[in-house]
Amino acid sequence: MTVCTHGKRCLFGDVVEERMMPNESGQMVRAAWDALPERFPMVELDACVVMPNHLHGVVVIAEDVGATLVVAQYARRAGTRPAPTLGDIVGAFKSITTRDYALSVRERGWHPFAGRLWQRNYYEHVIRNEVSLSAIRVYI
Repeated sequence: MTVCTHGKRCLFGDVVEERMMPNESGQMVRAAWDALPERFPMVELDACVVMPNHLHGVVVIAEDVGATLVVAQYARRAGTRPAPTLGDIVGAFKSITTRDYALSVRERGWHPFAGRLWQRNYYEHVIRNEVSLSAIRVYI
């Protein structure tokens, strides 16, 4: 999946000699991404890259027979809430990073953003086989 900053503003670092050099806000975005499995136990993260104005990441959500137990454990712990969708996961990520970024605008002088940090919605692609996963990992 891919999420882009609102207006495609470059807020998270620079590409120097074909290598992404994240700034403090880019490091915060990556840390928030890496922490998602703590919030969503049935989620595993695969390849990821934070770019100056977007993030590409592969999210693996448990499914099939093994997922039944994971989903049941999550539902039991969360009450009657169903297991999260990719939209729930992306929404939480955007919310967490927007809050943290806004705080750092005030406290650390990060570049302000107008209105929203992230563009509405996100791009998703269902990976159906190892060949596709391998190609996406190379791209990322």
